[in-house]
Amino acid sequence: MSKQRLGGGWVRALYSVLLSLALPFIYGYLWWHGRKNPRYRQRWSERGAWHKIDPNRKGSLVIHCVSVGELMAARPLLEALLAVYPRLKITITCTTPTGSELIQQLYANKVYHCYLPFDTPLAVRRFLWRLQPKAILILETEVWPNLVAQSAQAGIPVALINARMSERSARGYQKVDLLMRPVWRQLALVATQNESSSERLRALGVSGEALQTTGNLKFDVNVSAELKIQVTEFKSWLRGRQVITVGSTHEGEEAIILQAFSDILKARPDTLLILVPRHRERFNQVAALVKENGLRMVRRSEGLPVTPETQVLLADSMGEMMLWYGVATIATVGGSLIERGGHNPLEPMAFGLPIVSGRHVFNFADVYQQMDARQAVRWVDDKESLHDTWLGLLTESQTAERIGAQAQQLFARHRGATERTVSAVSQLMFASNEAENDKTRG
Repeated sequence: MSKQRLGGGWVRALYSVLLSLALPFIYGYLWWHGRKNPRYRQRWSERGAWHKIDPNRKGSLVIHCVSVGELMAARPLLEALLAVYPRLKITITCTTPTGSELIQQLYANKVYHCYLPFDTPLAVRRFLWRLQPKAILILETEVWPNLVAQSAQAGIPVALINARMSERSARGYQKVDLLMRPVWRQLALVATQNESSSERLRALGVSGEALQTTGNLKFDVNVSAELKIQVTEFKSWLRGRQVITVGSTHEGEEAIILQAFSDILKARPDTLLILVPRHRERFNQVAALVKENGLRMVRRSEGLPVTPETQVLLADSMGEMMLWYGVATIATVGGSLIERGGHNPLEPMAFGLPIVSGRHVFNFADVYQQMDARQAVRWVDDKESLHDTWLGLLTESQTAERIGAQAQQLFARHRGATERTVSAVSQLMFASNEAENDKTRG
């Protein structure tokens, strides 16, 4: 044990030195990135934990969501915690301006928000000293060695929530085993999405006592009454048009999608494509690509209505993905047509949509394997097969409904992760003898 601690100590020290030396380049990268998004050049004091923190925020539960995807996954948990512990102080951290914008949009008056500082020893120490959190919850996979180690030294439990570990990610972590194995062992709770993730995390060094398979929080996403009204209103404007929604696309995918859709219009000219790029920095680039393909486009950010002449709605907005899937006839989830590993298919599943996907889904392999077993997904390999599959589902409504129903049944069967996760987190907080004071009495 002592050898392992010694080994982990010097490796973490080396990691800390290298990260500190890299800071000028990291800030340079943020400045360069700020050409397209000026928010990258703002709030740098938070990156080093130099900013002032309201003393009333001390003792809060910190929930770290690296960006938009993790925040959306955390929403069922956040809302459940706020309902069960209405006096609980919550701080939500992230690392991207896009995630920050959405946090402020959704929870402006309910939580405190700041960026998580860079994982240098001094920045982490300042952050923990100023905020003095009762516990830290990290969504999915972003584990920082100094944050975990210094929290453990300060008696602050750190949990990995909704954790997933693909085979590919596990191989990557094995390459830095000397650095990460002591970190995995210091986690007080690791609540995983599935058994395969639990096994891989156990092999990496997470203790069996810390591991719990609680399920995927994203299965507990709710279609709210407000969202249902928005979907109904938007559909009324479309006047029965069939809609293909393609969410979370990356560079290299839009060209394939737009070419396939252009061919769809030859057979079904009334079809509407809703295109949702993954990163807001690419909105203008994708808009230019739509124009290059000769398609009539409306940008959501411009506030103009979708008319019968509109062929593409570029969804260059934040936090509306559920709306775009809600009005869809067919869904395709991006990141799967190129080797990015895919993105969350659960939102279209919640609406019972037939899902058409590329085969590069290793980030969500477990979910897609279950979908494949139930014939709840159609696979495509290129522009031609994408076009043919879309056209077939637009034409054969009964087939589309059957595939969508299978997806929705699978989605319903896996709900309940939020309740299990809240229970695990409550036990973690009770261990510090503080959470009971926040719970509603009576």
